[in-house]
Amino acid sequence: MRQSNGENMKPNRESGDALMNRIMWHIMPVLMGLMMLSVIDRSNVGYAKLQMVGGLGMSETMYGLASSLFFIGYLLFEIPSALAAHKLGARLWLARILLTWGVLTVALGFSMNGSVFAGLRFLVGSAEAGAYPVMIFYLTLWFPKRRRVQAVALLTIGSPLGNMFGSLFGGILLDLDGMLGLAGWQWVFIATGAPAAILFFLVLKYLPDNPSAAKFLSAEEKTLLAEELGRDETASTIHTNPLRVLIDLRVWWFAIVYTMIILSLYGIIYWLPTVVKGFGATGTQNGMLNALPWGVAAVFLLGLPRHLREHRTVLVGMAGIALFGMMSFFTSTLLTQNWMRYVALAVGTPCVSLMFPCFWYLPSQIFRGAHAATAIAAISTIGSLGGFVAQNLMPWVASWSGSALAAMAVPAISLGFLAVSALGMLATWRVLPKADLESGIILREGSVQRQAIS
Repeated sequence: MRQSNGENMKPNRESGDALMNRIMWHIMPVLMGLMMLSVIDRSNVGYAKLQMVGGLGMSETMYGLASSLFFIGYLLFEIPSALAAHKLGARLWLARILLTWGVLTVALGFSMNGSVFAGLRFLVGSAEAGAYPVMIFYLTLWFPKRRRVQAVALLTIGSPLGNMFGSLFGGILLDLDGMLGLAGWQWVFIATGAPAAILFFLVLKYLPDNPSAAKFLSAEEKTLLAEELGRDETASTIHTNPLRVLIDLRVWWFAIVYTMIILSLYGIIYWLPTVVKGFGATGTQNGMLNALPWGVAAVFLLGLPRHLREHRTVLVGMAGIALFGMMSFFTSTLLTQNWMRYVALAVGTPCVSLMFPCFWYLPSQIFRGAHAATAIAAISTIGSLGGFVAQNLMPWVASWSGSALAAMAVPAISLGFLAVSALGMLATWRVLPKADLESGIILREGSVQRQAIS
């Protein structure tokens, strides 16, 4: 009888894997496209700046402040946007996000002065708010826990790919300066905003609201998927007060760490085109040189998730990658030859992208149930302030030091902090009783709050 049960489980498992792969191929290309466009929408200001500062008579500091208002709008409206997605449906809300941010990004190309640009950047951030958490929520409707990590990893690859394609096209678009009477910086915003409006129609056409509305699934497949998703929901249900995240020191610690990752990422995205321009590169050359390190990051991200199996490996890897990136960025500020500086920057840049899957593995091991959802949302929301800080800090450091390249000390210091943090978490994790981590007792109502991260 036992043998028979075992034999029956194997084909069910295989059929379940085939079903997951089919769902993956059906919805992930559209979601990865959305992720790519969201990243391009944040990186386009780094290229537009190369002409826009002079064109609108803005200083580097003024431009940095105006462009960084994107993150204030995103911060203010991320949670309301996520709540609206739960009420109205993730598919329709993602479509709304795409349409409004696409139209507003195109409008950026017709900014008449710095004040209009600043106002539109705030509105673009407000329009795009909630895009990432809504995408994660949509994935939970389709993928059980055993396949969700793979789905999120594929979604994450959209980030370096977005930076790679954004760099390639950003540089080329700058060289269209004067075409049809428009400046190169105007083409950057018009060409990066229009695809969002196109993807709006693809989301409405190809993304079902949920598995029960999917025409590409049979009734039996819908039942099989619903059963597995139901088991996950039952197993992870832990009642908790959402406001507990505000007094949970672990949430605030993770938020600080994530803020430093975001600061490093957007510091590089925003300022690297400026540094490469200083090497004497044309717009097209600038785009190609910036695209290379992001392409390398995408390749590494394809193989990294399979190694994220236990916390020690993740923390040691995170510390090693951060240290390597820190040394690369610091070295770039000391070298005398431009090609050497570029090599150091190109080697350090992928290290920042590799922080993301390492980092998000950790909260999933610490938090449980409903507390996990609210904790991760709080971490993501607070961490977005890193982008605001980066786009103001990079030009300030460059102005203070008199060197655009010197600003790369900012991501170097951030990565150094991340390396120390990873080693500190590793030491703290070792002294925690294993039973606490496995049972989730530290998260239950009324229990003693043992600090996993302090």
